[in-house]
Amino acid sequence: MRKNPERLQALKSLALLDTGAEVAYDDLTRTLAQTFDVPIALVNLLDADRDWFKACIGVSLMESPVETSFCEIFFHCDDDLLVIPDTAADPIFASHPLVVGAPFIRFYASARLAFEGHTVGTLCIYDVQPKQVSAEQVETLKVLRLATMETFAQRTRAA
Repeated sequence: MRKNPERLQALKSLALLDTGAEVAYDDLTRTLAQTFDVPIALVNLLDADRDWFKACIGVSLMESPVETSFCEIFFHCDDDLLVIPDTAADPIFASHPLVVGAPFIRFYASARLAFEGHTVGTLCIYDVQPKQVSAEQVETLKVLRLATMETFAQRTRAA
């Protein structure tokens, strides 16, 4: 699914991979981190062999390998939102290398970002402590997801 040619073409048509910082994505990431009170927030694009961070807070890297991708789950489920209050207690994530090893991620929430009908990325947040989220926070994640996808659409219309 990650290497699907149509999906990769949709991602490429965004013309975002390996580009510089943009205020719109930085603002979305900052709002996400503040809303959930988490140290790590990303606008993440899912390339064939890596997750590339268009905007990030709390991470010094700009990409991560597929092998450590939490967001890989969106290629195996139909949900648009995912909240894992305690990754160590979750059957899918409990043995993940970033849960059992540094940085010992304990909370993960993410929203699928789609373009042209394909999963191209995620808005995602992480914490090293388990965390419960409110209904209002989930609604904010939905709104930020839609805002990010609208930013994608505006970018392609302007090109």
